[in-house]
Amino acid sequence: MVLLRKACMVACCLAVLLMTTQANREGKSVCNAKLKVTHNYQAVTPGVLVGNSNIHTRSLSPWTWRINFEEKRIPKTISEAVCSSNYCIDPNSRPDWAQHEVKLNSVPIAQNQLVLHFNKTLDCYKASFISVTVGCTCVRARME
Repeated sequence: MVLLRKACMVACCLAVLLMTTQANREGKSVCNAKLKVTHNYQAVTPGVLVGNSNIHTRSLSPWTWRINFEEKRIPKTISEAVCSSNYCIDPNSRPDWAQHEVKLNSVPIAQNQLVLHFNKTLDCYKASFISVTVGCTCVRARME
């Protein structure tokens, strides 16, 4: 059900993006198409997070979540990862006493996300991509 909802949202966003691209080629604005979005489009179905709900704390490169909120954007709320340290946790350290390994760096993983911003002047939404940090991973430290 969640995948179906997400697929529908992506399809709608792509349709708006294609119409916008076509309008840009023709030099005019397309705002006559209205996009209808249900109020609970971001709802997560129970059970989706089972097994992965605390992956951000179990990782050798843990992160916390920061909320990015914009009232005139769809989605209004986006959770972004913030790496907890510049270094990864040593996998050989005791679980109750984690030590950092300076030879392993913790780096953010970013992904482009399609969003819609409301344009008050044109009374429509404009599709664009933003870079969102979705997690952190360990990499070998640069040796320069």
